[in-house]
Amino acid sequence: MRVLKLPYENELYELRKWIDFTNANLQMQFLHTPQEIQRVHQWINAITRGIQADYPFYATTLPCVANILFQQNEMGAIFLNPAAFGELVVIVRHIEAEPVVVQFWAEIHPRIVNVSRELYADGHCSTAAEKAVKEVESRLREKFSELKPGTTVPSKIGDVIGALISENGVFRFCDTSTTSGRDYRRGIHSLFEGIMAAYRNPAAHTNLQYEKREAMEQIMLASQLMYVLEKPQL
Repeated sequence: MRVLKLPYENELYELRKWIDFTNANLQMQFLHTPQEIQRVHQWINAITRGIQADYPFYATTLPCVANILFQQNEMGAIFLNPAAFGELVVIVRHIEAEPVVVQFWAEIHPRIVNVSRELYADGHCSTAAEKAVKEVESRLREKFSELKPGTTVPSKIGDVIGALISENGVFRFCDTSTTSGRDYRRGIHSLFEGIMAAYRNPAAHTNLQYEKREAMEQIMLASQLMYVLEKPQL
């Protein structure tokens, strides 16, 4: 399987090399050149741009750290600020330890991105997953109103799914004149019923907790079903 490359991977690698070298020679208190400082700032700026969507807190913090990372004394010599350097080390190690595949969100349905991405990036994975499923429910109810204007939307989401996507449902998103088309429709019907039964209904009664992997899988499923609802009516 091909590993997706982060857009700031090279800069992160170079910055980590510089951090390791500097940390190993921290007791020497050597001077830092303008060229070195410029390179460090360039690396930090590139990383900051790359992590804005997935690490909004670090994207705000990194430029502040960069601004105070180097200090100049009365003789004009430039020294490292040890407090800022320590903060930089923590941030870089965290980003390296938990790399976010930025391309993941580029493939997710925009409505799911709007309600889930920031929550997920801030560590609220369970809430992000719950919001994704609720957004699918909202779109289902909208779709019902679009295809059955003037009809009251059922209160139970299962009835909405049945009216839209069951064998005789009004949403004709695939050709059911073939066996494969009929099988596809039945499968999609089951997916909609399954996501509501497994995630939406329990969440209405208790606070569910998911690991990051589970939340990401739930968000991906919600996105897939949102794209199904965008298919043209045949």
